[in-house]
Amino acid sequence: MISVEVIKTDDNLEQLVDEINRASWDAANDMVRYDVPSLSAYLRSADTVFVACHEIVEESRTLLGIASARLEIKPYDQERWLYVDEVDVCADQRRKGAGKAIMRKLIELGADAECEEVWLGTEIDNDAANALYRSLNPEEVEQFVGYTFDPDDYR
Repeated sequence: MISVEVIKTDDNLEQLVDEINRASWDAANDMVRYDVPSLSAYLRSADTVFVACHEIVEESRTLLGIASARLEIKPYDQERWLYVDEVDVCADQRRKGAGKAIMRKLIELGADAECEEVWLGTEIDNDAANALYRSLNPEEVEQFVGYTFDPDDYR
């Protein structure tokens, strides 16, 4: 059975961080080492969402993936939307349905929060992610250019 749980500050963050850091990640995940203080600080912000996906077989739980997102409000009409920041499925746990289960949970959370839309982006050449997102029948698929700025360059 696959289970996707919303993680809160009172959950066992030490265990989750250990699971994340021991999991199998590859270059597609662009994963950094997690720590309890950072995850706890992230979760304390009222607009954040963090989910963990596990496969549960009898008494055993295996981490399949994680995702982070933010509930945002637009500066007009108080329109709410959910911005999905990261969806990461463990490299050795792919093709079990974890990515789809995570996305369905995030979309459900967006609906529960009365969001107008759930938004995410991925690289054009990330075939696996694009196949996953297209399988969920998105309302719209756009191509766009993303820019990254280093604030230190402007100080």
